Amino acid sequence: MARNQYAVFGLGSFGAKLAVELGKAGNTVVIVDIDRQRVDDLREKVTEAIIADVSNEEVVRELNVAKFDAVILGMSSHFEDQVLALTLLKQEGARKVLAKANTAIQERILYRLGADEVIQPEQDVAERISRRLSMTNITDLFEFKGSAFAEVSVPARMAGKSLRQLDLRNRCNVTVLLMHKPGCPTETILSPDTLLEKGDQLTVFGSRESILKLFKEN
Repeated sequence: MARNQYAVFGLGSFGAKLAVELGKAGNTVVIVDIDRQRVDDLREKVTEAIIADVSNEEVVRELNVAKFDAVILGMSSHFEDQVLALTLLKQEGARKVLAKANTAIQERILYRLGADEVIQPEQDVAERISRRLSMTNITDLFEFKGSAFAEVSVPARMAGKSLRQLDLRNRCNVTVLLMHKPGCPTETILSPDTLLEKGDQLTVFGSRESILKLFKEN
């Protein structure tokens, strides 16, 4: 299977972590930063490491950015350079640009300049934790292309019933992917006759609204 190709411009804590994780996942990852030490620290963990100033037009042109599936800009602490880099990336035909922002104002500016996606890591994490704390039986939830994956606890009203009886896929458009019973390893659900007990942990997939309706309350 062909690997995806990514470039990460700017190796602050966000950019560095993302580059390493993309590399671990088997992708081709090129990192670029003007700071030699930051580049050297990650050189063995990525495909290619380059010391360069990505706010420089010649540098961006030589990187042939159109070949990457996505370019990630992690330079929000140097916002002027980030704006220049984004402008150059779009000018040179980058297919998809994700940019990190520190504030809502930065987010608006980056979108207006053509960023395909803007990430505010601290805000995203805060919102995710807030959702988790506010949802009784849902320990984690993240959205993916219009649907959602969630880690949920089986509520009392579902306890003692089988997947066949609950028929969540047809009745609620929610699919149970994995189950973890206390003290047992996580297992893939295969039998529709599997009984659920209160406190069992499930990994489910479906619409966010359906998952919330099913599992938010006891």
